[in-house]
Amino acid sequence: MKKSNKYLSKVLKRLSRLDFSKYRRGYFNQIGVLNRIPFEIFDLEPTSSNYVYRAVINKPNTHYETISRIAFNPNPKSISRANLKGQAVAYYACDYDIALIEACHDTLSTTSKRIFELTVSKWKIQKKIAVQIINSSSLAQNAGTDLNLYYAKCRLKQLTTLPKKKYRTWYLKTKFMAEQFAKEISSEKDYYITARYSNQLLKKTKAKGIIYPSIRYLYKGFNYAFSPCLFKDNSLQLEEISEYKVFFDKNDITKYPTIIRQNSTSYFDDDNILWR
Repeated sequence: MKKSNKYLSKVLKRLSRLDFSKYRRGYFNQIGVLNRIPFEIFDLEPTSSNYVYRAVINKPNTHYETISRIAFNPNPKSISRANLKGQAVAYYACDYDIALIEACHDTLSTTSKRIFELTVSKWKIQKKIAVQIINSSSLAQNAGTDLNLYYAKCRLKQLTTLPKKKYRTWYLKTKFMAEQFAKEISSEKDYYITARYSNQLLKKTKAKGIIYPSIRYLYKGFNYAFSPCLFKDNSLQLEEISEYKVFFDKNDITKYPTIIRQNSTSYFDDDNILWR
């Protein structure tokens, strides 16, 4: 028997309020509504200015020497925003500063460290990429990124093609998922709903990426979670690698940091980075 939207709203509100750290992973597998979250695929087009960026924190007094080491983690040891344990996902950002801030966030939140040295790779989008866009969160929308244009287009399509009840169902589910992507994390289990959703989307649909708002710096900018297959088919082409030093405010990590570029190179030999 189909449940009403009133019932669905109650279930999703209850899920939003749960302390996920108190539940086993299998609990979420038993919640039927999480198996039927709608999605809408858009094409991320290659243009002259369409780049994506990835930042990784440097080890002390060393350079990264290979492209494969900084492109993505092939076997993550823990769950994260868009990957299950062991699921390779390439995390990128819309600009270099967003990538830098995202990469530092966990250390900023759990330690007193405020100065970082990082390596940023800049990649050109070479081919059209099918992506799911997550932007039903009111916090993300208020930041005014370009993702709002896509969300407005998607919402208008649903309004004009779906019956009122089905539109309400679509709205409740997509808003819930967007809020899960936007939430601050208290424990690793807080990632499970978005990681599970991303795993299903990237493996069972034509989507090769997910775009979602950045939460690290006042919701400015957005992030990408890409399937590693995009590196095999040359959808992304590496253009430059740079090293930065980043200084965050000692008392307020949400303030925009001071960013200094220290080194850069556009020279590569197969997988090797040639620093000059």
